[in-house]
Amino acid sequence: MKAVDDLTSDELMAYIDGELDDARRQELDRMVQESPALAHRVEAWREQTARLREAFSPVLDEPVPTRLLHSARPRRNRWAQAAVVAAAVGLGAAVGSMTARWTLAPRAELIARHDQPNRFLEQARLAYAVYTPDPRRPVEVRRRSALVTWLTRRMGRPIAAPDELPHGLELIGGRLLPGMPDHPAAQLMYQDPQGRRVTVYLRGMAKPTAPTAFRIVDGRHVTTLYWIDRNWGYALSGNLPREQLLDVSRALYRCYARHQGPGAE
Repeated sequence: MKAVDDLTSDELMAYIDGELDDARRQELDRMVQESPALAHRVEAWREQTARLREAFSPVLDEPVPTRLLHSARPRRNRWAQAAVVAAAVGLGAAVGSMTARWTLAPRAELIARHDQPNRFLEQARLAYAVYTPDPRRPVEVRRRSALVTWLTRRMGRPIAAPDELPHGLELIGGRLLPGMPDHPAAQLMYQDPQGRRVTVYLRGMAKPTAPTAFRIVDGRHVTTLYWIDRNWGYALSGNLPREQLLDVSRALYRCYARHQGPGAE
């Protein structure tokens, strides 16, 4: 029997999705009952999966846009076509977990093929849409010192979480999220005196990625400003005026440049 520490994220996701055989599922059932930490992890992932389905299940019933059907080439296999459709409906985090289990190409090749700045942006905006409206549990860890220590350990690099940002934004906490295989993501959440929330989403890119200057993407209910520096992606999302988001992004950039040390671009 495998120990809890030997369980991979892929196997846990397969367990949550009901994809394990009966014997292995029963074995993990026992492990979850015996390990409070594992039980908490499984419950958090199940909750996230449920929220993703609730947020995006209506989109799955929409017809596939004609432009995507025309762009699908015959040489692509059915799994690659499924990836195109999934990206179109914005299931960034879910696709990240699916990619980890594909076996039609080498793992490194799949990561390189699917982890692009657009995928990072999709994941950041999806995480904002799922967690900022939550009145009860918008964040997983609230205390700053515990949050920074936890995320730094899980992300494998120093993670900064300023207590305050321009325009009265105060840290209310954060959480760890799935990003790409072996590259988890962190989400920090801030709130201003008017109750408006913004999120900071960051993770390491799964392949070497050229630095990207500040870029702004507008949506109906959220504007996202993101950049990539030294193979790390940063995205600030919120329903605030552009000028305010730029002020906050500059403050975050300076903060993370200091934590990266000499050579930050």
